[in-house]
Amino acid sequence: MQQGVVVRINGVLPDAGGGKPDAGANTSCSVFDIQQNEVFHLLVDAGSGVLESIRQGASELGRMPDAVLVTHAHRGHTSDLPALVSAKADCKIYCTKECLDQITKEFPSLSGKIFPVQAGQAFDAGPFSIMPVAASHGDMSGCVIYIVKIRDTKIIAGWDFASLPGADPDLLWKPDLLVLGTETYNDHQSSTGMISVSEAYNIVRGWNAKDCFIVHYSGQKDTEDARNQWFRGLTRPLAPDELQKVVDDQLRISGDNGRFSIRVAKQGMTWAPSAAYEEHEDNATGNMIEIEGLEKYVMSIEKAEGSRLNLTIEDSVNRLSAEFANPRKAGSTLEAEPLKSFMMKGPELKMSLVPGDQDSVVRVSITKGKKPIFADEIRISGRDAKRLERYMAKNFAMVA
Repeated sequence: MQQGVVVRINGVLPDAGGGKPDAGANTSCSVFDIQQNEVFHLLVDAGSGVLESIRQGASELGRMPDAVLVTHAHRGHTSDLPALVSAKADCKIYCTKECLDQITKEFPSLSGKIFPVQAGQAFDAGPFSIMPVAASHGDMSGCVIYIVKIRDTKIIAGWDFASLPGADPDLLWKPDLLVLGTETYNDHQSSTGMISVSEAYNIVRGWNAKDCFIVHYSGQKDTEDARNQWFRGLTRPLAPDELQKVVDDQLRISGDNGRFSIRVAKQGMTWAPSAAYEEHEDNATGNMIEIEGLEKYVMSIEKAEGSRLNLTIEDSVNRLSAEFANPRKAGSTLEAEPLKSFMMKGPELKMSLVPGDQDSVVRVSITKGKKPIFADEIRISGRDAKRLERYMAKNFAMVA
C-alpha cells in the first residue's frame, strides 16, 4: 500500500456533463494518512453515492471514514451521513453549529454524533490539523471550506462558495492540492452561489496552488449566456474531457501551463505529493533556485554572468525584479552591491537565512541609497531552507 498522504475523489457529476447538482455521487474527497499498517481516513462531505464510491475504492485505500468534515447542510453533501455512521459507529462528524442544527433536524439519528466547529478556530481530527474558513454560499448559513494540514502537506477542500469573507490570505497561500468547486464556466454567482471555472484560474494563481482538481461542474447556467447576441464564450454544458481541453487551452494561452496543473476530476482519481518535492541534501543545485514562501511570496534567485545576481519576488498582486553586482556569501547572509552605470546607480541587497526548529525565515532588504525598496521576512519550510543554504554555498564564494 502506498505510504504517506493520498487524496481520492469520491464523486463528481455524471460523465455526460450538464448533470443536476444532486444527481448521483456529488462533491466529496477522502484524505488518507497511510503510515505502515496504520491508516486514518478523513472524508470531506457525504452526498448521495459517496458511500458506494468509497466501497468501490476499498481495494486500493480500504477503510471506512474515521472522521467526516461537512462543508454545509445541502443534501448533496449530507445525504449519505446516516449510512456512513451505520457502517462505522465510531466515525466522528464535524461541522459548524448552524450546519449541525440543520443536519440533525433532517437526520435526528445523527444527534450526538456531530461535533461543532467554528470558522477561524483550528482543531485536530486524528493526525490532521484542520482550519475551517467561513464561506458565502447563497442564502445557506454556516458554510465553510476546510484547510487540512499534515506534516508538510496542505490541502484545501474549497467547493460551494462564492466568496470567503474575512479570510486570511496567508492561510490560503500555497496549498499542495486545491479541490475547487465550479458550478459553471462563466460567472453566474448570483444564481449558483458558487465560483466559476473562469474565476478558478485567478484563484489558482492568487493562492499559488500548483495542483488543482475541479469538481461540482454542471454548466447548466451557461446556456443562459446564449441569449446575449454579443457573448462569445461557452454557452452549453461540457463533458469532462471537453472541459479539460478548454482548461488546458486557457493555461497554454495564459502562459500558466507547467506552472499550474488544473484537472477536471473524475470519480476515483487519486493524488499524492509529488516525488519532486522530496529534496535530498546531496542534490545538485544549478544557477537558479525558486523558493516558495509558506505565506505569500515566491522568490527566485539566479546567478548570472559577469558576477551578477538577478532576484525576483512576487505575491498574488505585485512583482519586483532587481539586478545586483558582486554577490557574496558570509555565513548565512548573502549580500550584493548596486549595479553602476553612467546615468544611475541600482539598489543593493542583503538577504539572511535564519533557521528555525521547523520553519525558517529569509530576511530580505533591498535599498537604493537610503530608500527601502523591499523589506520583509519570508517564512519558508525547513526543506526549502536546506535547499537555499546549499544553493548559496555552491554558487557564491565564502567570505571570511
